[in-house]
Amino acid sequence: MDIVDHHGLSVAHVSPEELADRPWSAAHRHIDVVRATAPPVEAYGALAAAGFIRKPAFLSWTAELGSGEDEFLSRLETKARQDIRRARARAERTLTLEVHDPVGPEMLDRFLTLYRQRVDAMTYGIPIAFLQRERLLDGREKYFAVLALQDGELVGGCVALECPDQDAVRIRFSAVTEEWRRDSLARTLYFAAMRTAREKGYRWATLGDEPNLYGHLTKAGLFRFKVRMGFRCVPSQDFHDPDGLDEADLVLNLDRLCDPCLILGYASDAPGDRSLRARLVTGAPTDLRAYAAPFLAGVGHALPAGTSARAMAS
Repeated sequence: MDIVDHHGLSVAHVSPEELADRPWSAAHRHIDVVRATAPPVEAYGALAAAGFIRKPAFLSWTAELGSGEDEFLSRLETKARQDIRRARARAERTLTLEVHDPVGPEMLDRFLTLYRQRVDAMTYGIPIAFLQRERLLDGREKYFAVLALQDGELVGGCVALECPDQDAVRIRFSAVTEEWRRDSLARTLYFAAMRTAREKGYRWATLGDEPNLYGHLTKAGLFRFKVRMGFRCVPSQDFHDPDGLDEADLVLNLDRLCDPCLILGYASDAPGDRSLRARLVTGAPTDLRAYAAPFLAGVGHALPAGTSARAMAS
């Protein structure tokens, strides 16, 4: 067993051969999550018996752009459609939206200043866009951006990557001020980027890949936000990721994770079954309906390994 620090989360990596001995239960160091990477089929039974959730390591969020925005919005639930239209109306009354194609250094640096401020406010934020500034500008990949300005001041923006080989535009980075976050400006920015992608003739929009452990680098609320935007997620290896793989996680406690912690595990071990089921790892009763989605095979609770069912009910 190898224990590593993963951006503030203590993760113990175990091999299938170690499962029977459960070395994490006797460890003298703090462990938040026990993880088996790329487990073989013959280990599935032992993993399930020990409480592990087998899952894709990363999730890709995708949406087919369709023939137009009205058609896209018609697929959403009424409440989600109303929220998007209200957010857009508020933005249009006050803000100016600009599409920058291609992305230039002055524009990018304005965006990165806001982006860095928002990342610094996160518990485990990683300023990926800031670290990739040169790549965003070197011309090897084609990016465009949508910015939102209020009286000339930048209050939000998103940067999107064109991926012709995937027939997709990938919305890679976004940031909005706290004030405009409360007014759901991100929805307006994403739909503006999707409109540009549609005009360029792309079939798909994606919101990128995320670690399949909501409650650490990303929160469970982000899952709900993306579902309400009309996106669905699939294992990253099923969309575009040649390096995508499966893993199995056992959450021991929520000391360094948000409650609830959300994992999308495989619904079954049947060969070829790629359907996903949401599992909420929580120490308190939680409304499962809030995490239902049309593309999921169901939603269920999972206790942290150190929590008893009696404690959950109290």
